[in-house]
Amino acid sequence: MATPAPAKVAVDPVFHAHPQPLLLVKPADWTVVEANEAAKRLYGIAPDALQRLTLPELWGPANPPDPSELASRIDAEVDEGHLETHLGRDGRALQVQVTLRSLGARVLVSVVDQTSRRRSEEEARRSERVYRALIENSFDGVALLGPDMALRAVGEVAARALGVEPLAEADAAPRELIHPADRQVFAEAVARLTGRPNERETVTYRTRDAQGRWHWLEGTLTNLADDPDIGAHVLHFHDVTGRVRAAEEVAHLNAQLERRLQHLQALRRIDMAITNAIDVGLALDIFLEQVQADLGVEAAGVLLYESHGQTLKPAAGRGFGVPIAEDELRLGDGLAGYAALEQRTVHVPDMRADGRLGASVEAAAQAGFVSYWAVPMLTKGQLQGVIELYTRAPLVPDAEWFEFLETFADQGAIAVESAQLFRSLERSNIELQLAYDRTIEGWAYALDLKDEETAGHSKRVTRLTVRMAQRIGMDAKEIVHVQRGALLHDIGKMGIPDSILLKRGALTPEERQEIERHPVYAYELLSPIEFLRPAIDIPYCHHEKWDGSGYPRGLVGEQIPVPARIFAIVDVFDALTSDRPYRAAWDRERTLTHIAEQSGSHFDPALVDAFMEMIRSDE
Repeated sequence: MATPAPAKVAVDPVFHAHPQPLLLVKPADWTVVEANEAAKRLYGIAPDALQRLTLPELWGPANPPDPSELASRIDAEVDEGHLETHLGRDGRALQVQVTLRSLGARVLVSVVDQTSRRRSEEEARRSERVYRALIENSFDGVALLGPDMALRAVGEVAARALGVEPLAEADAAPRELIHPADRQVFAEAVARLTGRPNERETVTYRTRDAQGRWHWLEGTLTNLADDPDIGAHVLHFHDVTGRVRAAEEVAHLNAQLERRLQHLQALRRIDMAITNAIDVGLALDIFLEQVQADLGVEAAGVLLYESHGQTLKPAAGRGFGVPIAEDELRLGDGLAGYAALEQRTVHVPDMRADGRLGASVEAAAQAGFVSYWAVPMLTKGQLQGVIELYTRAPLVPDAEWFEFLETFADQGAIAVESAQLFRSLERSNIELQLAYDRTIEGWAYALDLKDEETAGHSKRVTRLTVRMAQRIGMDAKEIVHVQRGALLHDIGKMGIPDSILLKRGALTPEERQEIERHPVYAYELLSPIEFLRPAIDIPYCHHEKWDGSGYPRGLVGEQIPVPARIFAIVDVFDALTSDRPYRAAWDRERTLTHIAEQSGSHFDPALVDAFMEMIRSDE
């Protein structure tokens, strides 16, 4: 016999139309008497399923409620945070909040489905956990900056970098954390984003951590100030301190290498000055130019040591704007004198307070300088002089600067010593050349004395030959040898016996032949002497003739060296214009006429014309 269906319960129509799931149950056995449409949809109750359906069956067999526990919940206050899990019509778990209210013989069960809300909340919590994990485990920092650029929230990395609590409202303005030198750069980046929603600006700046240490950050500012949910600028940054410091170290090393290169180039230029300069003043000018540029001083001077008087004498200066001083300084006197005597560097940080002065220029010219150094220049322990350095502002040099200074002092000493040695050698060479020339003049004078007829001849022809050589544009170095050759033109006659050389009567053919050998004797006498070898053209070839009829070799035309061609004209001119025992001197015109007649035969025609012009210019 079938179980009769429970009698229908008269229910207010509002019950069925209510949007919230509602159930009417009998508290005796918790059988569902009625369910509204919302409850049927929630639990999937078919129209004919309300037969002996209990709450434990409806809510799910996995965790059925205890009837006594249900009874205790009638008219009890419900914790808003308390949720139950029921089984929905499609088998999915429902997160619901249940309220039981007594209606006498019935209990009204009100069900609030919190599944969607809880799912949304869980999704939000999950998203928050994901973003928190990303932010807190990121190597980059993230921070939110409010409209006034105050920190609103920061991530873990940013918190560590800025020294604030992570993901917390902060009241520290970035301006207080940013290095003063970078605040303007940061403010300009923010200003460029004004009125540009969602745009980005990159900025590199320094910020201070909780310990007060400065870090270099490279950041990107994104303008989300117009986003209603954010309303801030997002600062995404990463610490580039290591990279920046590495770059600074590289730049520092490059600067050091550049300074080293400049230093080496300066030393090279000084070396070249030492090698090529024949004047100590020129060498010192080059030296001081490099010292001033490489050491970064406004002025520098050099005082040279004079050993005979035990004094220092200003020799060169740069950067003073006035000539160097003229007064000498005794060793031990003044700053430079003390540096020279003690052979050590003297430094005055502030000449204005100290009162002592340098010696390169007069006291009035030192008024604008502050720092001063006096450095002795030594070679092999021997004092060569003192370098003085002047700066117009206080200078605190590093070890590298002092290393350069010592090297320059050594180079300066070498430059001075080399220039002085060269000058001494040059002086010795000049003295030796003068001795040679006096010796040559003595030989020529001795030959003139031996032959009374040619007394003074050598000096006269030498002067005239030199004039002629200068007139046709011969080089000064060549003219020196021309002069010596003219003086020694008859040196070969030393090999001729006096019986032939001084014979008053006519010479025999054999004697004439012997006389004509004197150029050969000159060659044999002078060619072994290296110093006189360049002067051999005149003694050896002055009797050659333009047409080849001369002696000793019969040279023709331009085969004859130019000095010998010049001298041949001058020798004949002097001989004809001088008195001889066997004839009176010719006048100038007669002599010039004779020389002109011999042009092209005895003499070079071009040189004859030049000689005529020179002689007539004296009239």
